[in-house]
Amino acid sequence: MSKMVTYEVDISNPPALTPEQQAEIEALLKRPDSDIDYSDIPPLDEKFWANAVRNPYLDPARKRTKKAG
Repeated sequence: MSKMVTYEVDISNPPALTPEQQAEIEALLKRPDSDIDYSDIPPLDEKFWANAVRNPYLDPARKRTKKAG
């Protein structure tokens, strides 16, 4: 039997990043986009878009969080 762990985070006051997390983010920001391996992601061709549907669980009235930047 597995135990489920849940966490609550106040998005207006997120926990501080550890020095290791900050270093990892800085290293990723310095890498060029050409280093990203997309080989496991199929291309989104016309057939994909012909069958695409809007997300039925999307609720535009919900409060969105802002991307840090």
